[in-house]
Amino acid sequence: MPNIEVIVADQATQRLLQGHGKLQEVEVSPLEVNFSQHVIYPLFSDGTSVDETVREVVAIEEENDTSEVSYWLKTPFPQIQAVRWCPKLRDGEGKPVLDENGEERRGVEGLFALNNRRLYVLQRAAVYHYPRKCKVRIEVVTERWEVLHHLKKFRTRTNGLSIFVSEWHGTGRDNTKHFDVLRVWDWRSAVAKLEEGGPEHEQAAESGSCACWEYLDPKGLCRGPYSNWQMQQWWEHGMLPRELRIRAFQPKRGEDEGLEGEEDFRPVLEVFEDAPSPFAPGWSPELTAAEGVWNRCAQCHRKRLDGWSARGQWYCSNCWRKWGA
Repeated sequence: MPNIEVIVADQATQRLLQGHGKLQEVEVSPLEVNFSQHVIYPLFSDGTSVDETVREVVAIEEENDTSEVSYWLKTPFPQIQAVRWCPKLRDGEGKPVLDENGEERRGVEGLFALNNRRLYVLQRAAVYHYPRKCKVRIEVVTERWEVLHHLKKFRTRTNGLSIFVSEWHGTGRDNTKHFDVLRVWDWRSAVAKLEEGGPEHEQAAESGSCACWEYLDPKGLCRGPYSNWQMQQWWEHGMLPRELRIRAFQPKRGEDEGLEGEEDFRPVLEVFEDAPSPFAPGWSPELTAAEGVWNRCAQCHRKRLDGWSARGQWYCSNCWRKWGA
């Protein structure tokens, strides 16, 4: 049973290290750029919310000689940087996926952002105007040693197709060890419902989240959350068993909250009994509600959602976890 979010296509990667010059400016749609990380924090380093920043992005209609309408996205932050690469495929635990010869498998070649929160903002703005095309200028890093430096920081487990939004639990590898998913973003899932005539893509752009599923693997372990689009791809390629049991993903609201127990999972064919096909765009779960109130932790001084008060001070769940270790 799959535990990665991609359908693979191995390609050679050595030629991508032969770049000349440090930066190359290119025009692309934000939807053509992938994430290099597995999880992002919903605030920028200056404390600004990614949600507030999305509202500051301005779409300027491009002048052209065709009837097709397109936009340039003007942002309140600098250009994002990216590298062109074929990243390692990783499973749900972040371990490299190996082929039959024991070699590490590679994903599809593409552009991978080095500024993942900025890309998240840009993709939400582009989805809001979909199907009209939105464009931005980005800087592609091509200098060999700088590319290698950035590749060491790659953490994506989905070949960059989606990203989790979570509270801060450290940096680098530490931030992927223990975290509760607040949202899952996959622009393909967000725009899939557009063909059904609904406004869901605009709702997804506003909330920064898309409907997702969790499933039970053969060992009874909960896997996910995965976007409806990704589950549909797996199902259509025969990568999921017909007896698979799933449930709609709901983010936790605290250390002891959230859905637990196998009774919440139902067979796929039962969930989609009246649907045209399993995981059809119009049959995905409802979008999750917005998060609660952010508080500043008296210990780490970061704005967090989960935590408790003690002796007149509020402390985040991450600091409580460290004290209990």
